[in-house]
Amino acid sequence: MLQKVRTIDPETKYHQVLDCALRLFVKKGYHRVSIPDIVGASGVSTGAIYNLFGSKENLARTLHQQILTGFQNDFVARLVDCETAYDKLRAFAELVYEKTDHDPITMEYLLFMKHAEFMGDMAPICMTGPFRLIRQIVTDGMAGGEIRQGDYFISAVSYTGAILRPAQLKLECVLEGSLCDMADELIANAWAAIKA
Repeated sequence: MLQKVRTIDPETKYHQVLDCALRLFVKKGYHRVSIPDIVGASGVSTGAIYNLFGSKENLARTLHQQILTGFQNDFVARLVDCETAYDKLRAFAELVYEKTDHDPITMEYLLFMKHAEFMGDMAPICMTGPFRLIRQIVTDGMAGGEIRQGDYFISAVSYTGAILRPAQLKLECVLEGSLCDMADELIANAWAAIKA
Protein backbone atom coordinates (compact mmCIF):
# COMPACT_ATOMS: atom_id res chain seq x y z
CA MET A 1 0.00 0.00 0.00
CA LEU A 2 1.32 3.44 -0.93
CA GLN A 3 1.60 5.94 1.85
CA LYS A 4 0.10 9.36 1.19
CA VAL A 5 2.78 12.07 1.19
CA ARG A 6 1.99 15.59 2.38
CA THR A 7 2.54 18.14 -0.32
CA ILE A 8 1.99 21.23 1.84
CA ASP A 9 3.25 21.52 5.40
CA PRO A 10 0.68 22.48 8.08
CA GLU A 11 2.10 25.97 8.65
CA THR A 12 1.94 26.79 4.96
CA LYS A 13 -1.64 25.48 4.84
CA TYR A 14 -2.53 27.59 7.86
CA HIS A 15 -1.28 30.81 6.24
CA GLN A 16 -2.69 29.88 2.84
CA VAL A 17 -6.16 29.41 4.33
CA LEU A 18 -5.96 32.69 6.28
CA ASP A 19 -4.79 34.62 3.21
CA CYS A 20 -7.57 33.20 1.03
CA ALA A 21 -10.20 33.72 3.74
CA LEU A 22 -9.10 37.35 4.11
CA ARG A 23 -9.50 37.99 0.39
CA LEU A 24 -12.87 36.22 0.24
CA PHE A 25 -14.26 37.93 3.36
CA VAL A 26 -13.27 41.34 2.02
CA LYS A 27 -14.62 40.63 -1.47
CA LYS A 28 -17.88 38.84 -0.59
CA GLY A 29 -18.53 39.46 3.11
CA TYR A 30 -18.26 36.92 5.89
CA HIS A 31 -21.79 35.47 5.54
CA ARG A 32 -21.45 34.87 1.80
CA VAL A 33 -18.24 32.84 2.15
CA SER A 34 -18.45 29.13 2.84
CA ILE A 35 -15.80 26.60 3.79
CA PRO A 36 -16.10 25.11 0.26
CA ASP A 37 -15.32 28.61 -1.12
CA ILE A 38 -12.19 28.72 1.04
CA VAL A 39 -11.26 25.18 -0.04
CA GLY A 40 -11.59 26.20 -3.69
CA ALA A 41 -9.53 29.37 -3.27
CA SER A 42 -6.83 27.91 -1.06
CA GLY A 43 -6.48 24.40 -2.42
CA VAL A 44 -6.50 23.14 1.18
CA SER A 45 -8.94 20.31 1.91
CA THR A 46 -12.07 20.70 4.02
CA GLY A 47 -10.69 18.27 6.58
CA ALA A 48 -7.44 20.19 6.88
CA ILE A 49 -9.30 23.48 7.37
CA TYR A 50 -11.45 21.96 10.13
CA ASN A 51 -8.34 20.41 11.72
CA LEU A 52 -6.58 23.77 11.67
CA PHE A 53 -9.45 26.02 12.75
CA GLY A 54 -12.41 23.92 13.89
CA SER A 55 -15.02 26.14 12.22
CA LYS A 56 -15.47 29.11 9.92
CA GLU A 57 -16.13 31.28 12.97
CA ASN A 58 -12.85 30.24 14.60
CA LEU A 59 -11.05 30.84 11.31
CA ALA A 60 -12.55 34.36 11.21
CA ARG A 61 -11.54 34.99 14.84
CA THR A 62 -8.00 33.78 14.16
CA LEU A 63 -7.75 36.00 11.09
CA HIS A 64 -9.12 38.99 13.01
CA GLN A 65 -6.64 38.52 15.84
CA GLN A 66 -3.74 38.00 13.44
CA ILE A 67 -4.50 41.21 11.54
CA LEU A 68 -4.94 43.30 14.69
CA THR A 69 -1.82 41.85 16.30
CA GLY A 70 0.19 42.46 13.13
CA PHE A 71 -0.96 46.07 12.92
CA GLN A 72 -0.31 46.63 16.63
CA ASN A 73 3.19 45.11 16.40
CA ASP A 74 4.04 47.23 13.36
CA PHE A 75 2.81 50.35 15.17
CA VAL A 76 4.71 49.60 18.38
CA ALA A 77 7.90 48.92 16.40
CA ARG A 78 7.62 52.37 14.80
CA LEU A 79 7.24 54.05 18.20
CA VAL A 80 10.69 52.97 19.43
CA ASP A 81 12.47 56.12 18.26
CA CYS A 82 9.54 58.50 18.76
CA GLU A 83 9.81 61.10 21.52
CA THR A 84 6.86 63.43 21.06
CA ALA A 85 3.12 62.89 20.72
CA TYR A 86 3.39 64.35 17.22
CA ASP A 87 6.08 61.83 16.23
CA LYS A 88 4.02 58.94 17.63
CA LEU A 89 0.83 60.03 15.88
CA ARG A 90 2.77 60.59 12.67
CA ALA A 91 4.09 57.00 12.96
CA PHE A 92 0.48 55.78 13.10
CA ALA A 93 -0.47 57.82 10.04
CA GLU A 94 2.54 56.65 8.05
CA LEU A 95 1.72 53.02 8.90
CA VAL A 96 -1.88 53.47 7.76
CA TYR A 97 -0.78 55.07 4.50
CA GLU A 98 1.91 52.48 3.78
CA LYS A 99 -0.52 49.63 4.46
CA THR A 100 -3.15 51.28 2.27
CA ASP A 101 -0.68 51.72 -0.58
CA HIS A 102 1.01 48.30 -0.28
CA ASP A 103 -1.45 45.98 1.50
CA PRO A 104 -4.89 47.26 0.53
CA ILE A 105 -6.69 43.97 1.32
CA THR A 106 -5.68 44.19 4.99
CA MET A 107 -6.73 47.83 5.17
CA GLU A 108 -10.06 47.04 3.50
CA TYR A 109 -10.60 44.38 6.15
CA LEU A 110 -9.77 46.81 8.96
CA LEU A 111 -11.82 49.71 7.60
CA PHE A 112 -14.81 48.14 5.87
CA MET A 113 -15.60 44.74 7.38
CA LYS A 114 -18.55 44.71 9.75
CA HIS A 115 -16.75 42.66 12.37
CA ALA A 116 -19.68 42.68 14.80
CA GLU A 117 -21.75 40.72 12.28
CA PHE A 118 -19.66 37.61 12.88
CA MET A 119 -17.93 38.38 16.18
CA GLY A 120 -20.58 40.05 18.30
CA ASP A 121 -18.66 39.51 21.54
CA MET A 122 -15.47 41.14 20.24
CA ALA A 123 -14.60 44.78 20.87
CA PRO A 124 -15.13 47.12 17.91
CA ILE A 125 -11.96 48.00 16.00
CA CYS A 126 -11.89 51.48 17.56
CA MET A 127 -11.55 49.88 21.02
CA THR A 128 -8.68 47.52 20.16
CA GLY A 129 -4.98 47.80 21.01
CA PRO A 130 -3.83 50.22 18.30
CA PHE A 131 -6.59 52.69 19.07
CA ARG A 132 -6.17 52.37 22.85
CA LEU A 133 -2.54 53.25 22.22
CA ILE A 134 -3.59 56.31 20.19
CA ARG A 135 -5.83 57.45 23.03
CA GLN A 136 -2.92 57.07 25.48
CA ILE A 137 -0.62 59.06 23.19
CA VAL A 138 -3.24 61.81 22.99
CA THR A 139 -3.70 61.81 26.78
CA ASP A 140 0.07 62.04 27.28
CA GLY A 141 0.26 64.79 24.63
CA MET A 142 -2.35 66.80 26.51
CA ALA A 143 -0.46 66.33 29.78
CA GLY A 144 2.77 67.46 28.08
CA GLY A 145 1.18 70.51 26.45
CA GLU A 146 1.57 69.31 22.85
CA ILE A 147 -2.13 68.65 22.33
CA ARG A 148 -4.94 71.09 23.10
CA GLN A 149 -6.77 70.33 26.35
CA GLY A 150 -10.15 68.69 25.96
CA ASP A 151 -11.75 65.28 25.85
CA TYR A 152 -8.96 62.82 24.99
CA PHE A 153 -11.38 60.50 23.19
CA ILE A 154 -12.74 63.25 20.94
CA SER A 155 -9.21 64.43 20.15
CA ALA A 156 -8.14 60.87 19.31
CA VAL A 157 -11.18 60.47 17.05
CA SER A 158 -10.50 63.82 15.40
CA TYR A 159 -6.94 62.81 14.57
CA THR A 160 -7.60 59.22 13.50
CA GLY A 161 -10.66 60.23 11.52
CA ALA A 162 -8.62 62.72 9.53
CA ILE A 163 -5.97 60.04 8.92
CA LEU A 164 -8.30 57.14 8.10
CA ARG A 165 -10.69 58.99 5.78
CA PRO A 166 -8.08 59.41 3.00
CA ALA A 167 -7.30 55.69 3.33
CA GLN A 168 -10.98 54.89 2.87
CA LEU A 169 -11.22 57.18 -0.15
CA LYS A 170 -8.10 55.61 -1.67
CA LEU A 171 -9.53 52.10 -1.21
CA GLU A 172 -12.81 53.25 -2.79
CA CYS A 173 -10.81 54.63 -5.77
CA VAL A 174 -11.98 58.19 -5.08
CA LEU A 175 -8.55 59.47 -4.08
CA GLU A 176 -5.88 58.68 -6.64
CA GLY A 177 -2.15 58.45 -6.16
CA SER A 178 0.05 57.24 -3.33
CA LEU A 179 -1.01 58.21 0.17
CA CYS A 180 2.65 58.02 1.18
CA ASP A 181 3.33 60.82 -1.30
CA MET A 182 0.51 62.90 0.24
CA ALA A 183 1.41 62.03 3.85
CA ASP A 184 3.01 65.33 4.86
CA GLU A 185 -0.03 67.41 3.95
CA LEU A 186 -2.56 64.89 5.28
CA ILE A 187 -0.73 64.54 8.59
CA ALA A 188 -0.33 68.33 8.92
CA ASN A 189 -4.09 68.75 8.51
CA ALA A 190 -4.87 66.02 11.05
CA TRP A 191 -2.37 67.43 13.55
CA ALA A 192 -3.78 70.95 13.13
CA ALA A 193 -7.12 69.66 14.45
CA ILE A 194 -5.67 68.73 17.85
CA LYS A 195 -2.36 70.53 18.45
CA ALA A 196 -2.03 72.98 21.32
